[in-house]
Amino acid sequence: MNRIAARRKFLQQRTMFLLMAMVLAVGLPRAWGGQGEVAEVLRQVGVQDDAVNTETAQMVIRSIDARGTEKTSRHHLYWKNVRGEKGVFGKTLLVTLAPLNQKGEAFLLWQSKRATDSQAWLYLPELRQVRRVPIAGHEAHHHEHESDVNLGFEQMGTRLTESDELTLVGREILDGRGYLVLESRSTSEGTPPLRRVWVSPETWTIHQIEYRDAQGMLEKTQRVEWEQIRDAWVWKRTEIQKAHSLEKTIVELNDVAVNPELDDRLFTMQTLQSGHIP
Repeated sequence: MNRIAARRKFLQQRTMFLLMAMVLAVGLPRAWGGQGEVAEVLRQVGVQDDAVNTETAQMVIRSIDARGTEKTSRHHLYWKNVRGEKGVFGKTLLVTLAPLNQKGEAFLLWQSKRATDSQAWLYLPELRQVRRVPIAGHEAHHHEHESDVNLGFEQMGTRLTESDELTLVGREILDGRGYLVLESRSTSEGTPPLRRVWVSPETWTIHQIEYRDAQGMLEKTQRVEWEQIRDAWVWKRTEIQKAHSLEKTIVELNDVAVNPELDDRLFTMQTLQSGHIP
């Protein structure tokens, strides 16, 4: 049981990495200020999202603590856009390739709008068992894993929807380029009180996200680099920096394939239980 508990804790630490694969490009109108513009934001989100039906990639995760110690892991990522069917927006399967003592572990996530509605399972090959994994919210992660950049499930997984309190607040220059700035406020449990997003009006992709507390104090900053594959934009690298700390996490995607054929059965608990995972 101690081994299972350790695996569960390790999985929660990795959850935020997995969910990075679900960061969506956000579209903003060239003018802003009213509810009509917010509606246009939501429309653009849908357009950008629909450009990607499925995705596969090789994922490398580098976690660097305050002392400069680095941990690296490699995974194969499978993702499917479900578009809200039965309340599920996306399904993700993450299979560990390295380190060797974790090779063959597989994590399956059915992502809903809220963390409390999402479901996740972990396959442990040494036990040939599938375990249901609780997905903790932001507050539950806030003081855990000292060397981890603690991004909660809702921070990486929430989509912009009609229920979000959205505000288009202005324009800013970052790295010599102009961006539109969008704020999303929330009072929901497990959700960051304030997210501030910098969006390119040229490609409709997110360049930077700030996560702030209810008082507006910065907690974490995420920066995203993108590449265009055919008609779709997909992120290739993201870096998450904890405020007032040298700790950071870098995630890179390689060998990205957009819209490959993926069987729905790949994203089921039965596939995990079989142990026959790609």
